[in-house]
Parts: sequence; C-alpha cells; structure tokens
Amino acid sequence: MSAGNVWRDLNRLVFEVADPHRAVVAATGMSFFRTKVLRRLLNGPLSAADLVERLGSDAPYVSITLRDLESRGLVERTADPHDRRRRLVALTDSGRAVADLANSTLSTPPAAVASLNEDDLAALARILSSILKDSAD
Repeated sequence: MSAGNVWRDLNRLVFEVADPHRAVVAATGMSFFRTKVLRRLLNGPLSAADLVERLGSDAPYVSITLRDLESRGLVERTADPHDRRRRLVALTDSGRAVADLANSTLSTPPAAVASLNEDDLAALARILSSILKDSAD
C-alpha cells in the first residue's frame, strides 16, 4: 500500500464517510459557514473585519451572514468600548448553543473510528501524533 492510497482512504473517511460539514448542517439546520462564524465567536466578540480575516472570506459575504445571524437572534452587534467607530459582534445565548452543538457534532468520531478496539485506537493515535508532529516542524 502506498502513501497515496492511505491518503485517499483518509480523505474518504473524513469527507465522505464522516462528512462533518453535512453532519453540522443536519444538526444545526444552517449552513456550515454560518456555524463557522458562530464558532469563531466562542472566545469572545470580534469586529466584522477580524471575522473576515479569521475566516478567510470576503467582507460582503461576512456582512450578509452577520445580518442573517443577527435576524435569527444568534449574534448581536454593539459599539466597541475602545473605539466608538467600530462595532463588535458577540454571540447571544442562542448563538452560543448553536456553536456548541456544531463543535460537539464536529468532535463526534464516525462509527468506524468509535468502534475500534483500544489497541487499534492507540496505534492510530500514535501514528496521527507522529504525522502531526512532523507536520508542525
């Protein structure tokens, strides 16, 4: 088996079998991008410009998304106490609940991984740890 075959199988597991984007959409009833915006706000309020940068998206699309999330009662915009020209976007309690649900959904392993025995999980964890360590260098 080649590295290419293993990589293909890993991609299939993540993007086809588990399909985390589809799972988040099904759990939350909204687009993955909208939940991604909410998840970025879990650590505290951000300006729209900060969101654009962190999401790697364009300002008009983020603006449209924020208006939609605000109309759903998931975010609120307030004046920045340090710069009155700027507005901050923060989660409401409902927005935090949706973001938490999205994170929980993303953290749930596919059945194929959850059903592995302890030895196989340990081996997989060791291999992934090694790959991630090598990738960080």
